[in-house]
Amino acid sequence: MKLIATDLNGTLLHQDQGFNQPLLKETLSQLKQRGIRLVLASGNQYAHLKEVFREIWSTDLAVIAENGASIYLGDELVFDGSLTPQQVRLFLSATAQDEFLQNAYLILVGAQGSYTRVGAPAPLIAAAEKFYDHLQQVMSLETVTDRIKKISVSTAPEQAAALVQHLNQRFTGQLRAHDSGYGVIDVVSLHVGKLPAVQWLAQHWQIPATEIVAFGDGANDVPLLNYAGQSYAMKNAPVDIQAQAKHVTVWDNDRDGVLRTIATLLVAD
Repeated sequence: MKLIATDLNGTLLHQDQGFNQPLLKETLSQLKQRGIRLVLASGNQYAHLKEVFREIWSTDLAVIAENGASIYLGDELVFDGSLTPQQVRLFLSATAQDEFLQNAYLILVGAQGSYTRVGAPAPLIAAAEKFYDHLQQVMSLETVTDRIKKISVSTAPEQAAALVQHLNQRFTGQLRAHDSGYGVIDVVSLHVGKLPAVQWLAQHWQIPATEIVAFGDGANDVPLLNYAGQSYAMKNAPVDIQAQAKHVTVWDNDRDGVLRTIATLLVAD
């Protein structure tokens, strides 16, 4: 065991977005002593993640943000998979005519902030502000000049799977849609995702898949769960996600399932 990659929402983090700080600090200390890398992998913005983990932040952390569009080692951006301006324009022009997206709301997630159209429902804005830093409402998304990491599409949770399939067919060879759970779909560059990001880090550190442990609870974690030598779906994950992992945690995310499982692995290692 040389690398542990964990999803955050519904996995390492509790439902209230908190986590067990003393246990995580102790876990980081033990991992450092053994030369094991911990990778935090999330669809959230890097700035948001740094705020969430400000009490335990360290240069030893590797962070995959925006569903793989950014990889940070400490505070250094080592991989930038931002969308090109042409890709952003392609998506925005296509969605204006796409009936599948008529009732969906878009958020452009950039390097400096996040952007949605004026008139988005207040409940959506309130929910989005918990996850997107510097959320701004603009008259037209086409006028945003920030470097865009991903495009988030908010829809009804029961419609997400069908919309992901539709988007991946619609933009074959150009963009990739990932189901991030809770009715949020992230659209990124074609070869961007949590698995490619973990593979990038594994190659950087010369760590084979057999020495990687992965934790997750959602559809966008499945490729990583399939790839890792040891993989754990959360006890709170849907049954179909649990079926994709080699193991299921004994404890759910609210009971520190990731950290307690790591503790048992360290004892057995």
